[in-house]
Amino acid sequence: MLQALAKLSEVRIFDDEATWAAAAQAAPVAVAGEARLCLYMEIDVAAEKARLGKEATRLQTELTKATGKLANEAFVAKAPPAVIEQERKRIAEFTATLQKVQAQLQRLG
Repeated sequence: MLQALAKLSEVRIFDDEATWAAAAQAAPVAVAGEARLCLYMEIDVAAEKARLGKEATRLQTELTKATGKLANEAFVAKAPPAVIEQERKRIAEFTATLQKVQAQLQRLG
């Protein structure tokens, strides 16, 4: 019934905890009462690596630009404090996102 309602290609029921844990290792898991659901999706690893590589390059470029602005003494001298703070926030956000993308790339191998 779950397969039909959710339009899933497959539903698997595991009796063994170890087998389920191995199957759910790379999937997001939701726990509802005693039931545990995991969504498994096949991805094209090469395409995902390429996409993440492009995203990492874009983030690194943005990080370099924002860091360059703050390193420019003329910019810092003329810019209002709000703009400088905004650039610092951008650097923090780009750094955090870049770390997540790099972690995803490492998981993909």
